[in-house]
Amino acid sequence: MKALFFDGSLKLTELPVPEPGKDEVLIRVLYSAICNTDLEITRGYMAFKGIPGHEFMGEVVSGSGKFYGKKVVGEINCYCGECYLCRNARMRHCTSRTVLGIYAHDGVFADYVVLPERNLHLIPQDFPAQLAVFTEPLAAAVEIFEQVHISPSQKVYIFGAGKLGLLISLVFKMNGCDATTYDTNETKVNKARSMGICAGLLSTLNDQDKAEVCVDCTGSAGGISQAMTHLYPGGKLVLKTTVANSSKIDLNQIVINEFEIIGSRCGPFTPALNLLIKGLVDPTPIIAKTFDFTDILAAFEFASKPDTLKVLIKH
Repeated sequence: MKALFFDGSLKLTELPVPEPGKDEVLIRVLYSAICNTDLEITRGYMAFKGIPGHEFMGEVVSGSGKFYGKKVVGEINCYCGECYLCRNARMRHCTSRTVLGIYAHDGVFADYVVLPERNLHLIPQDFPAQLAVFTEPLAAAVEIFEQVHISPSQKVYIFGAGKLGLLISLVFKMNGCDATTYDTNETKVNKARSMGICAGLLSTLNDQDKAEVCVDCTGSAGGISQAMTHLYPGGKLVLKTTVANSSKIDLNQIVINEFEIIGSRCGPFTPALNLLIKGLVDPTPIIAKTFDFTDILAAFEFASKPDTLKVLIKH
């Protein structure tokens, strides 16, 4: 099969079709998408070597269960189901987990991928593939509301109007929150505004401007310190950024201001799919361009440009 392989550099190559293990299925990838995490992997994040990619939709082509021949999306954390965290419903943090296209598990930038059946979610057979690939990042946006109680009367600042930041902004808007999204990039700010999101340039924000909740999805190492500058004492800071090169933060400010820090990673697929299927969240404006899989190296180059939003891959 054709696959994009990373071992210090990206290369399109031929590899054997993976064989499903016990309780796993083989999935023919139909569409995938490039996430900022994929770009960070090429910069050394998680020291990953193998096939990257974790946002996808595809068709199950092995087995005889309810998923055979059906179109699916898949959760990215593969867990044991037996450790303490799994037994306490924290499977996404399983002590022996692998993570699709990120840690010890080949990803979806290939003709085929293998996942456990329990990771799969059916999608309507006529549901647009371009929307289905947004399930995983939209689930990450929904996760914030699984973790934090946010009142509509509380002021919220979202830092970063990139791919994830826009999805998070749409979810906050849908929940009736008093949220404003900030970015240094005027093109991204204008895109956010065109989607009905309250947005502004970061340069318009003064140090005196504070919010009860700040969300960092800048994708930059300095995003945490930037967000803390605009957080009221006793406020909540939600962290979505993961980067290859982290930066030091002033822990004294966390103690002195009694900030509540919430790390936020993956999220629940079922509500994310419901939002997409019912049209309550429309990520279509976030799509920058669609490339054929044979042009995936050019797609990565395009995706790495500062103004670029979501790049899709048609397999």
